[in-house]
Amino acid sequence: MREGVATKGKAKTKARARKRRSTSLRRAARLCSELAIVVEAPAVSVLPWGEIDDLVPTDLKTLVREELAPLEGEKRERVLAGLAAATALVEEPSLELSASLHAVREVLRERLPRCAVSEERPAGLAVERILAIDERSFWVNGWTHDEDGRGSPALVSPEGARVDLGERAHRCERPDVVQFYAALGDDRTGEHGFTAYFEVPAPSALSAGWVAELRTSDGAAVEIACPAVTRDPATVRAEILGELGSRGPIGGPLVAQHGRRALTRLQERIVAESKLESVDTYGEQVRKPAVSIVVPLYKRLDFLEHQLFHFSRDPELAPAELIFVLDSPEQGEELARLARELLALHRFPFRVVNLTAGGGYASANNHGIEVAKGKRLLLLNSDVIPDRPGWLGRMTGFAEQVKKLGALGPKLLYEDDSLQHAGMYFHRQPGADLWENAHCFKGMHKSFKPANVGRPVPAVTGACMLVDRALYEDVGGFPTHYVQGDFEDSELCLRLSGAGRTNWYMPAAELYHLEGQSYLPGVRRVPSEYNRWLHTALLGERIEQAMADFDPNAPVADDGETGGY
Repeated sequence: MREGVATKGKAKTKARARKRRSTSLRRAARLCSELAIVVEAPAVSVLPWGEIDDLVPTDLKTLVREELAPLEGEKRERVLAGLAAATALVEEPSLELSASLHAVREVLRERLPRCAVSEERPAGLAVERILAIDERSFWVNGWTHDEDGRGSPALVSPEGARVDLGERAHRCERPDVVQFYAALGDDRTGEHGFTAYFEVPAPSALSAGWVAELRTSDGAAVEIACPAVTRDPATVRAEILGELGSRGPIGGPLVAQHGRRALTRLQERIVAESKLESVDTYGEQVRKPAVSIVVPLYKRLDFLEHQLFHFSRDPELAPAELIFVLDSPEQGEELARLARELLALHRFPFRVVNLTAGGGYASANNHGIEVAKGKRLLLLNSDVIPDRPGWLGRMTGFAEQVKKLGALGPKLLYEDDSLQHAGMYFHRQPGADLWENAHCFKGMHKSFKPANVGRPVPAVTGACMLVDRALYEDVGGFPTHYVQGDFEDSELCLRLSGAGRTNWYMPAAELYHLEGQSYLPGVRRVPSEYNRWLHTALLGERIEQAMADFDPNAPVADDGETGGY
């Protein structure tokens, strides 16, 4: 009898154990409002929270402690990788999700010894900064040291995604690291420094919690905590450009393999964050304008006063519409006050396009064109001032005479009446690889005879450019991959040429261009060097073709129909 009771008791115990095991094999916990981590041994997966009705819900800490923490180290690493990858199902990065994954990572991650450099343990690792290009792509630099000076670093995101930089990282010399190790009796030199652009499989929203690991070829393994991620896009762009500029002339593998990818993706982020917020109307607008004048404004709002003064005294501008695009949104209130005053003073109607964030020169122009109504676009810099009335009528009259016109540019002058623009061409310094934008007859007096002949040119400046709107849109408009505004105009002109159009310079319209007044001196040096490199990388062959038959110093008028304009 007792034996039977005992047997029956054991059976009940085994049944309860099987039930517990069965329950534990099908458990789920919420990662965020959208996703759940599901354990259906031996599988671990991520599912939408609404699809786990048949599973036993539990809290995240309990699930991780009871089901995942006991796994072997290699299995835990696979779970972490799977969780990080599966969260790519979420369209928008979530701080809630990232915080949950970070908590899971802290329990499951296999920790390495903390890096502490000594004579006995010379393996060294440092991460000096991590910059967020966007939620999935990052820029990192630092240094490593092992027996051959080229240890392979890896990064682990706060959410658990692991990225081995390995041979992908760009290596460079670090004299400071060599000096540091020399004090420890280690005189080996090498490319200790590393820089890399890298991507993670799912969004990473946390700024703190990155970990770096180093495993050396002699078996040493260490880790360190990384500094907080820098996320402000303007700061990130400035730091990347600063690093590229500190390595000598822009070019080579660092720019080609890392800088270009990072800056292109960063530009996409900056442009995407710049959206049309509102349009303010000042004065009675032209219902069907023949020409839309689009003027980006950045920082220097005083230019608007000078332009409106001249525009209000030119009867030929009455049929046109004037659109200012504020690319420095923090000045919105200041501009609104100024706009009201200037409308009362000059009685010249205009509109102001307000943006959610600054997107740069090309983006600002494109936003202005979104709201433009004219069939022709006059793209104008805010620091371009007409010499006298009638300039727009002369430009449109010229445009009507030329067949298959691409972009049309007028004569632009410096304050001393020397030439700033009489058409653009492309020039390469002797022994140099990169093409530069050059201006025909720059610095000569405006009366210089060769500069007073209208002619086809490879390109014209975007400081004052007339182009058919439909044509502009057909070829894709101003590209947005250049930094801070450079080379957009020449790329647009090369696209127009590729579409069978001809770009023209006409001297009969004269305007003054103050040139580059919105930026402090020296700020544009590195961006301009990078843009020049990118321009050549993208369009080098087209530029070669464009310059094959063009002599910038020998203008030839056509049959006389337009040469006198």
